[in-house]
Amino acid sequence: MTGWAHKHRPWRKALRSLRHAVEWLLQSLVMGIFWILPLDWASGLGGWLARQIGSRLPVSDRARKHLGLAFPDMAEDERRRIVAGMWDNLGRLIAEYPHLGAIADPKSGRMEVHHAERLIALQQDGKRFIAISGHLANFELLPISAYTHGIKIAAMARRVNNPFIDRSIRFFRERPTGSTSTIPKGTSGGRQALQLLQQGLSLALLVDHRVSKGATLQLFDKPARTTLAAARLAIDQDLPLFPVHLERLGGARFRLTVEPPVARPQLGDRREEAKAMMTEVNKILERWITQRPEDWLWLHRRWDRP
Repeated sequence: MTGWAHKHRPWRKALRSLRHAVEWLLQSLVMGIFWILPLDWASGLGGWLARQIGSRLPVSDRARKHLGLAFPDMAEDERRRIVAGMWDNLGRLIAEYPHLGAIADPKSGRMEVHHAERLIALQQDGKRFIAISGHLANFELLPISAYTHGIKIAAMARRVNNPFIDRSIRFFRERPTGSTSTIPKGTSGGRQALQLLQQGLSLALLVDHRVSKGATLQLFDKPARTTLAAARLAIDQDLPLFPVHLERLGGARFRLTVEPPVARPQLGDRREEAKAMMTEVNKILERWITQRPEDWLWLHRRWDRP
């Protein structure tokens, strides 16, 4: 560190803390409004605001480029329609944070849940599993819905850079269940995941993000660096790997489907087995995204820069 940078480091920290505090205050104001509104009003308002604002942001160009990678024959008008739908879903997701428990409550009738017995039967036999999904629909509902069906599960999630907002989001995630079993990504999170598995909890992970040190596998016939963590953990701990598909059916209504576990090939090499399993997972993600492209977060840099 240069002398100038070292001398001004306290000021930089102070300014960053101030920025974080201002961001948190704004986030709290917005979340407060969504909290006091009825669920359908909040979800609709969040979707409308995100469509109006997000569709005009330069980052939407990135989403349209990513759509072009996945669907090269898609017309430009269709890409714009899907990007607008993506923003609608994202805005609704944000607005639904204060209402996650109400949505996941089986009495609400807002969530169709199919084949949860696949996971419940394992838990009743004292067995654990790994559930995987992607950034589809309102993915925050996955562990909460599991809880409402009596399934003990811990979710792995990336920390938000702003620590105040991170605590706020964790509050909304954990409030419906009273659980603090949210695992940060990274080395420490990996150790914590193993500890929770040893305590009898199962795990839930989102596996559609790009990782710089991931294996280069195919997604929509394009090379995409893919995490092997879920498959390697399933292999090392001899656990089934279940894809869980969450769809937004319209407004604040959803369908959750537990699909059959991903087969583990016997190749004599654990890394190659993990790559084969995640290749199959990427095919499953392709199917889900193709069915409802508006549900997916196209802003992620899933592939190398187009």
